[in-house]
Amino acid sequence: MDNLTKINKQITDKKDDNRLELLLFRLQGPTLYGVNVFKTKEILKTPAITLVPKADKRILGLLTLRGKILTAIDMAISLDLEPQDLSESLMLYTEFSRKELCFIINSVERIVYYSWDQVQLPPSVLSKNPYITGIANFEGEIVQVIDIEKILSDVSGNTLVIEDVSDDIQSIFKNRTVIGVDDSKVARQHLKNIFESIGVNHLLVKDGKEAIDLLNNMNEQKPNTPMEHQIMAVVSDIEMPEMDGYTLTKQIRENPSLKNLSVILNSSLSETVGKHMAKKAGADSFLTKWETSDLITKLKETLNDRD
Repeated sequence: MDNLTKINKQITDKKDDNRLELLLFRLQGPTLYGVNVFKTKEILKTPAITLVPKADKRILGLLTLRGKILTAIDMAISLDLEPQDLSESLMLYTEFSRKELCFIINSVERIVYYSWDQVQLPPSVLSKNPYITGIANFEGEIVQVIDIEKILSDVSGNTLVIEDVSDDIQSIFKNRTVIGVDDSKVARQHLKNIFESIGVNHLLVKDGKEAIDLLNNMNEQKPNTPMEHQIMAVVSDIEMPEMDGYTLTKQIRENPSLKNLSVILNSSLSETVGKHMAKKAGADSFLTKWETSDLITKLKETLNDRD
């Protein structure tokens, strides 16, 4: 069994045991990069690509795969690196946020498994790099975890669309508070825009550890006020360094002072995978980013259930 066949079999057999499975790959150079296996469907040799006039420079063109027409994006150009040699390249066939597309890379190494606390936040000197969401170690090499959703967002120019919110909706959320948890600055801004549109008070943190620390601190300050009366819901991403959304949910459920909080996991993972794992962790619901109306509806349901 060659390496590519072995890796594709691992992708097909991916687990749901709350470990981060990273697919390690390289572009033209020694640097090691990683993406979440749960966003990867398959790795293939790059087929013929049809050029698209006046397309973004990161878009190589269109390709056909099993009857589907997909967009091909050069991962190297997206990271401000030199374009790759397509004659020897591979493509990552991915699916996330209900979209399928292909990222062109140079080579794949292997799939490795990490607990989420083994993935660190990028050092402060990389804080302005929007495409690196985490740093991990593999056999003495540094792995840079790439935010492929950010690449897609930049390439497509997607902006968050928030429908007009009625005064009635804003009134029902008045004096309510939610906590938003996401390691992406862009995602936190999206959450901020959504929360402001419906008039709900909000606190934003960048990972599960910060969220737990915040909740415990609030509980210590008002020990006689049930946490579910202080916080209407926790809306959290899943993939985060330091502490992921599943671990955050489990810690909330295991803490007698927090266990009644409503937890909504909001992720770009596929619905099939996301809903199963969210339920297993004890979350109340799973939503796909960025279905704004779904999130607002779920917050309304949470409020109705509580009242």
